[in-house]
Amino acid sequence: MDTGNQRYLCLGAVVLLIFSHATTASAEGTWVNCSSENNINFQYFNSSTIEVGKNTEIGDVLGGWLTSTNNQSWACTPGNWDGVRIATQGYTSHTQYGTMQIDGGAYTIYDTNLKTGLGYIARWRFSFNGQVSDWQPLTIAPGGQQIHSESFAVPNADGGQSINLGTDVQLRFVKTADDLTAGSVPTFHPIYMEHYQTYNGGSFAGLNAPMVAQFQPGSNISNLEGTCTTPDVIVNLPTALIGDFRGVGTTTARTGFDLAFNQCPTGLVSIGYSFAATTSVVDSTNGVVAMNSSSTATGVGVQLLDGNMAPIVFNTRYPLAVYDPSLPKANSNYRVPMTAGLYQTGGQVTSGIVSSAVTFTLNYK
Repeated sequence: MDTGNQRYLCLGAVVLLIFSHATTASAEGTWVNCSSENNINFQYFNSSTIEVGKNTEIGDVLGGWLTSTNNQSWACTPGNWDGVRIATQGYTSHTQYGTMQIDGGAYTIYDTNLKTGLGYIARWRFSFNGQVSDWQPLTIAPGGQQIHSESFAVPNADGGQSINLGTDVQLRFVKTADDLTAGSVPTFHPIYMEHYQTYNGGSFAGLNAPMVAQFQPGSNISNLEGTCTTPDVIVNLPTALIGDFRGVGTTTARTGFDLAFNQCPTGLVSIGYSFAATTSVVDSTNGVVAMNSSSTATGVGVQLLDGNMAPIVFNTRYPLAVYDPSLPKANSNYRVPMTAGLYQTGGQVTSGIVSSAVTFTLNYK
């Protein structure tokens, strides 16, 4: 489980808006014909408020991940070839500022080039034919195109049926200079994406119908006179035996841990927290996420439960009930008990390493 200092602070509701353009479709491809509604399509991040703590340093992330998604970026019609694979590629026009490690990945920090002291990191994933890739950190230099590390098999053509190729993008702001000031964030495009296909040693990269993730106007940077700090949490689950699993829904290796809210200031209306999966959600009802690409076991996922042993609901705000904004003593510390464990997701379990991560986000009001 990954948590963070103000690094996972997400202020204000983030509402996804998808706009479509009723214009002439654009199609391209060699083995798979992928078409979009326009030569350039947009998917949007909604405006939000990003609050910056008074002790925020250069290189600190600001707020939580902001998400933009489109399940139908391209409609892709397969041809009659066996062995074709499809993926996406990402690129940006913004200049590189530096690098950082967060959420288990290495990211490049880019300057927004629009507001002094405001940079960002970004990642993207794609969905195709019922499969969803892991998040891919954007690291490419301007002018280059970065191919996602995963690809999915394309089925043979079946009556000309098309398959939607979707894209999700997440962005987090980063402080890059001490003279970052409060104020609005102008419109900018943190990442462009294209479809990418391979077959028999060859490749085709879409270039004429990019999907553009656009950060809309209306967002603001504001100053906050203090926030809680939240150290990262690493949960080491005990070894489980194959015989412990007796069918889908079996749970084992449950391990308790605490979320820490340290040095919380007084005067906030409330403090909340939420969880977001960094892999796909296997079972939303039971709070189960898929293993990441470093795992070797199969047939299991990682389950997250609250202090009452109830499965957590991802992307839902939980209030820090023990927080008292009227306490005369500032910088109070709080603990929230949690539990993680293994959850059987398939009919057969094979041995190996199990690894996953969940993003823990603080929400202040």
